[in-house]
Amino acid sequence: MVRGRERVLVIALSAATAITMLMFAATATGLPPATQTVVSPELYEPVTIPRSIPSTTRPTLGASIPLGTDEAPRAESPTPTPTPNPTASPRPTPRATPRPTPEPVASLETSHSVEGTASWYCSPGRSRCSVGRTGGLYAAISRDLLWLRGRAISVCSGASCVVVTVIDCNCGPGVTKAVDLYADAFKVLAPLSAGRLKVTIRW
Repeated sequence: MVRGRERVLVIALSAATAITMLMFAATATGLPPATQTVVSPELYEPVTIPRSIPSTTRPTLGASIPLGTDEAPRAESPTPTPTPNPTASPRPTPRATPRPTPEPVASLETSHSVEGTASWYCSPGRSRCSVGRTGGLYAAISRDLLWLRGRAISVCSGASCVVVTVIDCNCGPGVTKAVDLYADAFKVLAPLSAGRLKVTIRW
């Protein structure tokens, strides 16, 4: 009986100690003991997860990029301006300048003369000229008068006269007392169509 009472006493003390500790804990926190709340499953809503996640698209060229991103906006490439082809300016057609006809010397003091014939040469496209002379008041003289080379002589047909410088030899076989005038000089006396003229050669 004694042992049974001791056990009851020990149990009673243990219970009293536990109650005292619970009261002390509640007094120290100042809060009522928490109660466990059970949440009803009906309050949950199902969440649907998409099968594929859309990929992040890159901004197009020239589009503005939102603030806070690391990538700076790209400038649009300028559109090249086509260069017009230069228009070729028409070149002016050069005009042939007519060669002036040399004016004959009015007179030449002479002391000698001889009657002879005159022909012509040195016309562009028709007959050749002496070397270094392409036109002017020049002449070639026959071999018998070749000593007049380098001198000025007067050749007259009627009232028309022209003063020429002898620069060449009219050295054809059998040619005497003859002067071969440049076309420019012959035209002072007569048209080229005349061919030959009776002339007086003075020096």
